Amino acid sequence: MSDFGPCPAPYSAPWVDLPRPYVELVAQCLIVRGVDVLDHWNDPLDPRDVSVIVRSGGPAAPGRLRFVWDEESGWRFGPMDAEGWVALERTRYLPGGLLPDPDQVAAVVGRVLAGTETGSPHRPHYRSFRDYGDGFDARLAAYARAALPR
Repeated sequence: MSDFGPCPAPYSAPWVDLPRPYVELVAQCLIVRGVDVLDHWNDPLDPRDVSVIVRSGGPAAPGRLRFVWDEESGWRFGPMDAEGWVALERTRYLPGGLLPDPDQVAAVVGRVLAGTETGSPHRPHYRSFRDYGDGFDARLAAYARAALPR
């Protein structure tokens, strides 16, 4: 149960879709800040994660960065190769905890793009994707509620 009603049962369609409103809000915040968001999506596999692809480097050195959030370790990023992959050794984890506010994520992405945030190669582990009753789904559900038209 959350402040917004009952949370969906694990592995139900609504449960695997819980991160979608969060990534959509993050993408909106990035766009408002002038970041060129090329794509974003929700991935319902264990652990649930989302991806946001942004253009980096400007016209002189165009490139793409993939920002990925997952329900165990928060946000990370890395430069994409021609096939769209990020080499594991180039992945860097970002500050902000497990589920930072979308505007806070946009600020960190802005610092990455400006070269003032480099992240850490060390993966944090805030929770397990198997921790169904820890209240995390209620936090995700709050983003779904915030995304509803008023």
